[in-house]
Order: sequence, then C-alpha cells, then structure tokens
Amino acid sequence: MKCPNCSGTLYFDIDSQKLKCTSCDSKFKADEYEGADMAQESIIEGARLYTCQSCGAELISANDEAVSFCSYCGSQAILESRMEGVKRPKYIVPFRISKSQCKKIYEKELINKLYVPKEFKDPDFIERFRPFYIPYWMYRVSFLKEPIKVKGHKSYTAGDYDYDEDYDVVVKLDDGAYGVPYDASRNFDDTIAEHIAPFSRKYLRNYHPGYLAGMYADSPNVDAKTYADEVLDKASRQAVTKLEESLGNISLDLPTRPKKLREFLDAKYEGEETVYLPVWFLTWKKDDRVAYAVVNGQSGKIHIDLPADTNVFAVYTAIGAAILFVLLSLFVSVTSRFVIWFAALLVYLVGRRYHSELKQIRNRENHVFDKGYLLSDEKELPMSEKKRDRIRRWGVRSSDFLQKVLSGIGLSIVFLFFLFFGELYDLLVSQTGAIALTFVMLILETIVFFKQINAARYLKNKRSVLVALFGFGSVFYAFMVASLQPVEDWWYYLGAIICLCAASAMSIDLILRYNETSTRPLPSFYSRKGGNDRA
Repeated sequence: MKCPNCSGTLYFDIDSQKLKCTSCDSKFKADEYEGADMAQESIIEGARLYTCQSCGAELISANDEAVSFCSYCGSQAILESRMEGVKRPKYIVPFRISKSQCKKIYEKELINKLYVPKEFKDPDFIERFRPFYIPYWMYRVSFLKEPIKVKGHKSYTAGDYDYDEDYDVVVKLDDGAYGVPYDASRNFDDTIAEHIAPFSRKYLRNYHPGYLAGMYADSPNVDAKTYADEVLDKASRQAVTKLEESLGNISLDLPTRPKKLREFLDAKYEGEETVYLPVWFLTWKKDDRVAYAVVNGQSGKIHIDLPADTNVFAVYTAIGAAILFVLLSLFVSVTSRFVIWFAALLVYLVGRRYHSELKQIRNRENHVFDKGYLLSDEKELPMSEKKRDRIRRWGVRSSDFLQKVLSGIGLSIVFLFFLFFGELYDLLVSQTGAIALTFVMLILETIVFFKQINAARYLKNKRSVLVALFGFGSVFYAFMVASLQPVEDWWYYLGAIICLCAASAMSIDLILRYNETSTRPLPSFYSRKGGNDRA
C-alpha cells in the first residue's frame, strides 16, 4: 500500500487508528484508503501467502519484504511465497493495543516470576512481539419464531422473610444469535485462544485491507461446518441466560441437556462470516520445544507459557532449605516417631501436586482441550476420543469429592486421637501417633497413587509410573516400621530417608514435567483440522 502523497509505504498506526506513511508521516483513514488493487472484492488485495518450511503454518502479509520469522515454531528460515490472493474476511477487530503497551503488559506480568529463563526478560527478545490477525468464524443461529410458555421460579430474601415464587412465563425469543465465535485457524492452539478471550464486538468493523497494512495474519483453514452442533448448543445457552436476566433472574424450567434444549428452542444454523481478531505473538524456542506469550490486541489480556530455569530454581531451593534447616534446628525438638510420619506426609503432599501436573501433561499430549488438533491417525494417541470427551465434560471440575471425603476422614482421625489421647504434641511424637498418622497417610497416598497411575498410562514417557510406585512404596514402608515398633531409632530414620528420597524424586520429575506443560512440541500443522470449541 503506497502513500498517495509520496508513494512511501503505509502501515496501520495503532495509536491513531489510521494508516501512516513511513516517509512523510501522512495519515489516512484505514477504511477509506483507495489503492490500485482495491477492485477484487473476494480476496485480500495485495496480500501474499507464505508457508513455513519447518511447521507448515501459513502466514499472510501485506508487507513488501518477505516474512523472515515464523511465530508458531520460532523458525528463522525465510518463508517462501506460495501464492497471491487470500480470501478476505467479512469483518475485522483492529488492533487497539500498541507494541509499546504490549511490552509493558508483558514485563509487568513477569515482575514477580522468579524462575523464568533469562531470555524472557531480554529486551531484544521482547522486541520480537509480532502483530497477528487470527481468523474466527462468526456464526448465525435462529430460534423459534412463536412465543413459548414455560414454568419459572424465583427465590429471594427481603427484610425478615424468604420468598419463593412460581410463574407461568410466556416469552418470545429474539430473532436469533449472531457472533458465536470459533477459531478458524488450525495453527492457533485452542487453549491459548481460551486464555485471552473474549474480544469485544464493540470494535467490530467491516473488513478493509488498510487494517492489515504492516501486520501479519493467519490463513483461515478450518471448515466452517466443523462445529455446527457446538454453535447451536452455545447459542441456545446464551439465549436462555439472556432471557432469564431480562425476566429479573427468574429461573426457567427448560431442558438441561444441550440436544434437548436446542430442539426445544428450534435452534437452526443459518450461516457464518469470517472475522479477523488481533493478537500480539511472541515465541521462545529451545531445542525441540517452544513457549508462547500472547496478548489480546484489543483488551490487553495476556497469557504466557512460563518454563522454569532449573539452575535458578536449584539456587532458590538450596537457600530455602538452608534457612528451614536452621530454623528447625533452633526451635523444634522432635522424636524419630515424629520424623517418620512427617516424612510420609511430605510424600503425600508432593504426590498430590505431582498428580495434578500429570493430568495437565496427559491433557496436553492427548489434545483433550485442543479439539482442533485431531490427528489423521488416531492410533498415534493412546487416549480414545470417548475418553477425551469425558475429560472435557468432567475433568475440568476442580473439586474431587472422593479426595475431600477421604481427607476429611483422615483429619477426623487425627482430631479423635487428639481428643482422647491427650495433648497434640504428645500425640505427634508418640508411638501411637506414628502408627495412626502413617496409617492415615497410607490411605491417602493409596488414593493418590492410583490417580497418578491412571494419568501416567496415557503419557508418552512412562517414567512417572516408577516414580509414583516409589512414592507409594516409601509410605507403605513407613507404616510398616511404625506398626512393628522397632526399638532402634535407625529404622525410623531409614524410613524417613526413603520417604524424603521419594518426595525428592517426585519433585525433580515434577519440575521436568512442569517444563513440559509450560512448553509445547514444535508444531506440525500438515494433518490438522478443526478449531477452538472453548473460546
């Protein structure tokens, strides 16, 4: 795009929301710019499509120079032109967060992060933020035209009285829903899209190529019909929520199952439009792993993959351990019986965190929440689609009822011992306390152990199975020592050392696994399809 005044190159200036010339600083309204190639309505005028030779990502650029850096895989290789002319979107949300604002948001997010690699704070690295437009489908859905009659209920408190009111409600739904968004790029990870959502439709504009000047865009490559059912379900839920709010938060007696609800509302898929949404993109690459920092270019909402620098982590851990050792040496006096159950407690606490990390790795490796990533050969994933769907529906719930019940039983046992066997300190350091507390730890560790195994069996690297077995075996050994009540203290200390070794093994594997969850394998997009079902 050339400047009408001096033929210099134009770019979209985010601060002024206008096209600006790099030579004479002239400014023009982006949606009013008329260039030589504006006649073709079906393509993005003047844009070129580049294909990364490393990962297959397709990037659109209106710049004169060739794209030299792939934001998805971090490749430094020149991206070669594949074709000219890319199908244009219907709408666009222009960037409102400038690069300087983006960098400030990013730097603020890292202020209190202790263990991140030093490259993350390198000014030269931060300068590599790239402005990207990510394609989304915006779907249209229609509903039942005739009024519907349903039961409603409302409960509230006013003054000293509680009220329960029932209603017969007759309502007419809106003509339909527009703007239900789904990711139209197979390159953009669905979980990232969820983290930086939503985008406000307040800034939605009719597409004009001027908004793309100086920016990059991802190529839309997902079939719009892929998520027709999900769109109907989402639009139906939104319609009901909006309806209940308009009625003063009266709860309506409507079907709860998605399929039944959309049938009741007669929700119908009416079509879709393409919209470009703005994202600032930064890629960190090490060996065969990448980490992303992404900023919503309209709201400034940020998500960063943060791997841990193991050397820095080791230094902080050593300092913390030294301080803790000094404090315990000066102020705490314990027996060998106390040491063994306390070591078993550490195994259990580390094991719970370990299990949580294993679940995240399992979900990422099997693309549980990245529904757009469906390999052509399902045998490459150990987890079935049925299992992934079950986790999507139930696995995101943070509450674990069984775990809470068992933890409550364990705490109740401790309380009863405290109530009937004297002072708490006497219980903690006694032989009776060692037996009771290691027994509680064994019960809880058994539950965690089976959960760890269940998560680890779906991982590509199965070392976690052995680590989990080591943790369970150490707590079992601690319980056996406490139950047999040997006279020599060294049995207790040996059991404690084994437990601490198990906790250390889980901790080390946890750090390694954490770096796996906070980074991603180098992407390969050749066999991908689908889009974001959670944004």
